[in-house]
Amino acid sequence: MTSLINSPATNHERNPATLEHLPAAVSTISSTTSATPTSSGTRMYYSYFEHKKEDQEDGDLSDGDDKRQDQYLSEAKRLKHSADKETDIIAQGMKYLEAVLYFLLTGIAMESESVTEKAAYTMYRDTLTLMKYISSKFRGQQNPTPQGSIQSKLAVLSYRCQALLHLKLFKAKKNEANQHQRIISDYVVKYSTTTPLDVCGGLAAGQGTPSPMSPTPSPASSVGSQSSGYSSGELKGTGPVQGAPSLSGGASCGPCVAVPLQVHTALQKQNFTVGNMLSAFENWDLADTTVYKGKHKEFFIMCDQFCGPLTLHSSLNDLVRYVRFGIQKLKEL
Repeated sequence: MTSLINSPATNHERNPATLEHLPAAVSTISSTTSATPTSSGTRMYYSYFEHKKEDQEDGDLSDGDDKRQDQYLSEAKRLKHSADKETDIIAQGMKYLEAVLYFLLTGIAMESESVTEKAAYTMYRDTLTLMKYISSKFRGQQNPTPQGSIQSKLAVLSYRCQALLHLKLFKAKKNEANQHQRIISDYVVKYSTTTPLDVCGGLAAGQGTPSPMSPTPSPASSVGSQSSGYSSGELKGTGPVQGAPSLSGGASCGPCVAVPLQVHTALQKQNFTVGNMLSAFENWDLADTTVYKGKHKEFFIMCDQFCGPLTLHSSLNDLVRYVRFGIQKLKEL
């Protein structure tokens, strides 16, 4: 059996010997949380619960007061408007990412205030829309030029942002998802056998084409919004339906099964909520794939060693620190 003591170091193992190529200040900070070998030769790791405690005690990024929230939002708007006018694609991408960080900080501050807690969900959802627009600018940028390398690294940072935002939206709706799952499961158990309708006919009420999205969507309009968290595009067609739905364009969808409206609504909301969880993993894996294909391991190991490894357990504060550091280093290239 292979000895675990001699196995290769993981992303969470930070041996001081690997820090020799870093500046002295970075090495000093990193070594305070390193997984260092003991006298017996085994490695020691920081505790997951210890890490969460440190994150809860750290309030330097958002203190929750209205003044700080307004400052974050103003800076986010300023950076986004500046990015809209930027002609250089790399500089534009960095400004958009910096704007996203301030929109995230706005959401964090909103969560700490009972008046704006629900609106924070809309802020995160709209920020995710902006993130998808940003990442579309760098998708597929794998050319070996210095500019292509920077674009690829920015894509990785944007995928990490999307992954943790999708996960944040999933967790915000987790309790509702459990309720929806019970409704769906009860229906499946009770009606394990159903008689399909011969033909689906008639368009579902409320179905249609969602309104076109702005070229550069902004989460700024989320402030003060107290929506349910589900947009009209995600839950279109939830009203009562006469007859069964059909595919657009008049084409028949073939035999189908009629379900109670309550179950149909639960299925729609569950589809959106579970979709966020799946998208979180998909974007995380896409970031990892881009790191390996672009040969960016050394850059992101440096980020891990300075900020601590970014994982799917990381908080949004962790994400802000990590991406801010990554952008700073990319500006120095």
